[in-house]
Amino acid sequence: MYYFDDGNKFSSKIDAHEYSLKNKKDYKLYYFDEAFSSIDWTIEPIGTLEHHYKQQAQRIRDEYDYVILCYSGGADSTNILETYVNNNIKLDKIVIVGAFGQDSTRGVDENHNGELYHNAFPYLKHLGLEHITQVCDYTSLFDKPENFSIYNYGNNWVDVIGTRYSPHNWFWRDIDKYIVPKELKDKKVAIILGREKPYVFFQDDNGNDSFGFRFSDTVIYDYGNKYTFENSDRINFYWDHHYPFILIKQMHVLKRHFLTFNNIENKDEIIYNLKRPLVFKSPKSQSIYLSLRDNFLINKKNSSLYKFYFDGLHLYNKRTGMYRRQVYSKFYHV
Repeated sequence: MYYFDDGNKFSSKIDAHEYSLKNKKDYKLYYFDEAFSSIDWTIEPIGTLEHHYKQQAQRIRDEYDYVILCYSGGADSTNILETYVNNNIKLDKIVIVGAFGQDSTRGVDENHNGELYHNAFPYLKHLGLEHITQVCDYTSLFDKPENFSIYNYGNNWVDVIGTRYSPHNWFWRDIDKYIVPKELKDKKVAIILGREKPYVFFQDDNGNDSFGFRFSDTVIYDYGNKYTFENSDRINFYWDHHYPFILIKQMHVLKRHFLTFNNIENKDEIIYNLKRPLVFKSPKSQSIYLSLRDNFLINKKNSSLYKFYFDGLHLYNKRTGMYRRQVYSKFYHV
């Protein structure tokens, strides 16, 4: 949720922003503040990063009946994949999601599928994990917006989808019904996402110079803004309040690197030790409104889906003026 110093709280970012404009007050993101504040971030957790990656992987395995990894072929999810595989910790399913049917030829990056073609598929074949891999091509679902649960909100879908409005987030909001086997309805299912590398800040909430961290709502509320389903939990592997030591350890590793080299560029290389380096990197989507994953939408301008999408954005624009600022949590000193 979002909160103000005057005690007001909002689950909707749009509502929070309107209140902010009306009352000229700033606000912060609340993300398990009690849990993360109960730990002294200035004390570095004992053990290597690899140790803490393994501990988190094993914790999830032990607590859930069925474990699914959403694998994008990027550094974050590749590190999770290697953590499970190299430590002989079982994954029940690996899921790859993309608009493959919208690409003109296999292997291109038109809809942000390049990392899947060039990193994910080859690596899973190399590891012999194709038999537990499910490929979700959401191409056909985008024939009409009625295919998605978000359609029930009408134009107000922008108020519940999260902090990114590109249509592929509609699919991710419903991901459990596509990837969780029906026979596991009464079992505990973990859906693991690899989000994200630490956000480093150099000033605290009072404007004092300090090295620390803040959570970002663009990460917390990404991929459809729905993290608990009827029979499954979506787990942010790196920013999980049930195991905060990964994030705190990463921050100490980054701090040492910064004090030594005066930069924290190439975070991937600092906090991950990938056994199979990535051979392809897709560019980052610069827009929260239409990501590179949804380039296919450009060819659907006369469709009901296109109308539903833009009617929602028009409502968003009317209420906020297309406001797109990231909102951060309190500052955690490292």
